[in-house]
Amino acid sequence: MPPERDVSECQDVTRVYRTRASSVTALAGVTARFPAETITAVAGPSGSGKSTLMRLLAGLDRPDSGRLLVGDVRVDLASWRALRRLRRRCVGFVFQRPSDNFLPHLSVGEHLSMAARTSAGRFAEPEEVAELLAISHRLEHRPEELSGGEQARAAMAQVLLGGRSLVVADEPTAELDTAASRDLLDAMDRLVEHGVTFILSSHDPLVIRRSGHLVELEHGLVRVKTKARPEDRAMRAASVPELPAARLEGDGRGALRLQARSVTKTYRRGSEEVHALRDASFDVRDGELLALVGRSGSGKTTLVNIAAGWERPDSGRLSVVGKDPAHEVPTWDKIAVLPQQLGMIAELTMRENIEYPARLAKRLPELAWVIDELIDALGLGALQDRYPKETSVGEQQRAGLARALVLSPRLLLADEPTGHQNAEWADAMFRTLREATAQGTACVAASHDESLLVHVDRVLAISDGVLEALPAGA
Repeated sequence: MPPERDVSECQDVTRVYRTRASSVTALAGVTARFPAETITAVAGPSGSGKSTLMRLLAGLDRPDSGRLLVGDVRVDLASWRALRRLRRRCVGFVFQRPSDNFLPHLSVGEHLSMAARTSAGRFAEPEEVAELLAISHRLEHRPEELSGGEQARAAMAQVLLGGRSLVVADEPTAELDTAASRDLLDAMDRLVEHGVTFILSSHDPLVIRRSGHLVELEHGLVRVKTKARPEDRAMRAASVPELPAARLEGDGRGALRLQARSVTKTYRRGSEEVHALRDASFDVRDGELLALVGRSGSGKTTLVNIAAGWERPDSGRLSVVGKDPAHEVPTWDKIAVLPQQLGMIAELTMRENIEYPARLAKRLPELAWVIDELIDALGLGALQDRYPKETSVGEQQRAGLARALVLSPRLLLADEPTGHQNAEWADAMFRTLREATAQGTACVAASHDESLLVHVDRVLAISDGVLEALPAGA
């Protein structure tokens, strides 16, 4: 049974973000409790207020109104100095973007040693925590040399070694494969037995199933559970945009869009060699949706980056739309990329970010209807006049997909395209991808989420840089 006492509670908590142009209500009167020595999942679709609530619980921000108690500190009344003391002594925070948890010039081991020196020594030595979270082999590496999943595990280790009794983590499994997520949650369960409390925002069904307590948010309020109406589901299913057909230059359906032959890539880190790709060969044709699946650190992002022309292989050859992307910078209508680091332009609104490729191509007037359709299909209508900082990472990710599809590219490369989406929005994104492939765009989607394989035509599994063809739906 969960313990009787609570580590935190909030009553009628509100938080509104105001800019010169608008105001955004992130929390509209949240009342909830968070039991001590358990895992609490804060669930809800992107934009529901999860990240805002996480920041309040971690003492990184204060509510506009309402009562928020964390430990024995009234966050709503506390000074900024008191909140810093709360974070130093009680609460550890893991940011949604794993790279935000580190100093880029320090190795993982240096981060962990520094965290351990500032703690009361409540937990294990850095090496033991690193082994628990499966990052022992990365202690000598800098954060930029880790995959997103490895960064997430290293960030969790850093917080634990800081000696905090409450860990607040914003979507900690968003960039982890299922096995790695399970390992992380197993480690959390063991730490709960030693008195640690976890509050995790997530749309991951595994996190929700494994949590001992659940708080569900919707539109900034604690959700009142109701069954979805059939007509609502039908409307969502029908809201897929019909994009203009990709221009095929007379080569017809089935034209080769991406061809890789014996592509090899090795990273050298001191005396160690990391084989990210080993003799990788495959083709992708127009109208095809190819899934590239594998665990964090398996080589998926390396392959996407090489196909985009952002990195060069050590050997082998790769062509995209008949050209080497490393030697000729492709335009948005040839190759579009949805990267993990979304690259939204902070000074532009969400709509202006989506319009950006069309503006560069001087095609904005003729494509305004396409932009409207994409915005509607991906649930961005109410957000299009906001700036990226006024939206969630999941909403920015959907905007990134809309931006990538505006010019109906010959090839779309999507790296973990649904990592920050709940099940409904993940399905909506893949329906949008399917519509794009129906019009001729070829798509490579790199993901660790095997539940999405029902949407794809073909599957390539990657492990330690080695590709293996799998049947779709496997």
